[in-house]
Amino acid sequence: MTRRIVGRPFWAAAGLQPRSDTANAIIAPARRPVAGLKARPTKIARQAKPPAPHKLTLLAALTAAAAFGQDALSGDQMRLALSLYEQGSFAGGLLVPAPWASNLLLAQPSFSWRRAQRWRLSASLAAIGSTHGETHGQLRVREAWGGLTAGDFDFSLGKKILRWGTGYAFTPTGVLDPPRNPVDPTDRLSLNEGREMVAADWVHGRHALTAVWASAGVAGERHPGMTDTTALRYNTLIAGFDSALIFAHDAGRRNFYGANFTRVVGEALEVHGEFAHRESNALLLGGKYMLRSGVNSIFEFYSPQTPRLGRYIFVSVGKSRLRELPGWKQWDLSLAMVANASDRSRILILDVTRRVANHFSLTARTETPGGKRWRSEYGMIPYAALVSLGFRCQI
Repeated sequence: MTRRIVGRPFWAAAGLQPRSDTANAIIAPARRPVAGLKARPTKIARQAKPPAPHKLTLLAALTAAAAFGQDALSGDQMRLALSLYEQGSFAGGLLVPAPWASNLLLAQPSFSWRRAQRWRLSASLAAIGSTHGETHGQLRVREAWGGLTAGDFDFSLGKKILRWGTGYAFTPTGVLDPPRNPVDPTDRLSLNEGREMVAADWVHGRHALTAVWASAGVAGERHPGMTDTTALRYNTLIAGFDSALIFAHDAGRRNFYGANFTRVVGEALEVHGEFAHRESNALLLGGKYMLRSGVNSIFEFYSPQTPRLGRYIFVSVGKSRLRELPGWKQWDLSLAMVANASDRSRILILDVTRRVANHFSLTARTETPGGKRWRSEYGMIPYAALVSLGFRCQI
């Protein structure tokens, strides 16, 4: 008899919605929020319901309109990009009856257009084909939005990825951020999706105010477990601390209150923190330090709003361009650990990337969980090790 292991991620049980990165810099607003905010950008979710046809129709109309504008206006800036990725994964030491090998194929086109630092359009898709015993296909609309800059104001409408938290692996104040997986905090496959929203930003000097209304999904396709959200964020620089206050109201839930900060100390150290309250309190403290050799180290401690989930520690050490020598500077290497300090389970992640020419790269990744089998969070993972090998082409 096949035994199915169902583990609910701690961030989902806590009602958190952590974050991912925004679109290409070319479509960034002419006026930026207060300087200092970091931009740090999960395993692939199980097959989801394909997007409704009207999404594709709207996206096609958006892209066609922007393309027409590019032909007609010589002062426009437009960027088209395509990323193709294939990955094979192999599980060792399986503890349940399941296929030991899987394959993933991704095609990710993106489009951005800007006119005279005023009008902006952006769209990003992810077509996914996966084989894990059975073959499945899925199309995700990651982003599809338009924006307008008028004086001190920026307005945007559509499906957009926001980043309000300051944490790297965890972000309790990211009320509108995409869900964060601490095992893959950078969203290495670029599969995070934004939310359908209307947003207005006001930036004046060192002060920035953002108001957002985000829906739980378009009409006829509401996202499970998600509600309409109205949120406000005030950001300013105080004595070198890039600080923010956040308020959010979700239909049918208690109001959310949060605050976060980042602070650069000297030339090599950055510290950040977040505090959030809804039904209870959540706390995040962390820092990032860079050695002169270029080695980056990140540490975070996280206590979620649901204490029974435990307290978490994230540690990462990595370096881009291992050495400034031919044959070495094309290599990137990182080693990370996520640990549940309450049940003493953990998972180690090793990522290696080798860039080839200007448009190609090879990737290798290993995940090694540990902990009390079937009695701890990472001990519930039904394999002893997972190795993934991939090839990426970017045009």
